[in-house]
Amino acid sequence: MKDLERQLEQSWITNAEAWTQSVREKQIESRKLVTDQAVIQEIMRHRPVKVLDVGCGEGWLARSLAEKGMEVVGIDGSNELIKLAQQSGGGIFYTVNYTDLCDNPKQVGEQFDVIICNFSILSEVIVPLLQALSVLLSKQGVLIIHTLHPFAVTEKERYEDAWRKEDFQGMGEGYQAEMPWYFRTMSSWLNDLHQAGLRLVHCKEPIHPLTGKPLSLLMTAQKS
Repeated sequence: MKDLERQLEQSWITNAEAWTQSVREKQIESRKLVTDQAVIQEIMRHRPVKVLDVGCGEGWLARSLAEKGMEVVGIDGSNELIKLAQQSGGGIFYTVNYTDLCDNPKQVGEQFDVIICNFSILSEVIVPLLQALSVLLSKQGVLIIHTLHPFAVTEKERYEDAWRKEDFQGMGEGYQAEMPWYFRTMSSWLNDLHQAGLRLVHCKEPIHPLTGKPLSLLMTAQKS
């Protein structure tokens, strides 16, 4: 597991340029069609003043929220992606990996109205991270997790928690390192939220406009 976690973290450093190109040139169909707008709408629904973007990447979401008048802090474990985010502006950006965040959550600020994890929770063990993030929420603040829909598994794959590898289909070119990520079932998501002292208050499943199939899962939680 530790080897896969290290590989996951390193892959975002190695693939920083390719990922940035995929995002900025809108090469990922699901994002262009539905999921980018879906996460912005869910955040806007809470009318936040202060937002923490966890795993912010090159900063596209932070820029989108800043344009709507929000104060945004973005964090990512890839210094390469943080440099690109800083160059484009839209918020305050820090290179902080999840282990360091768990050790000292308040190093990135506190009293956030919304904390968003937009396709950025990819590890096997996530309860300590969720607990650390809950410390940073304002009294009525919410944690929003946007992830691949658990039902979006192929017919050849078992519906069970497991490490998987990104195949980069529809993500553009230039990726140089395998990107492992941990798939979890719906029950595992709910159990991990509960163990972290969070309760699910809202759930949304953005749908592909042509196939009618769920593209992603948006879960909004508050401290219990």
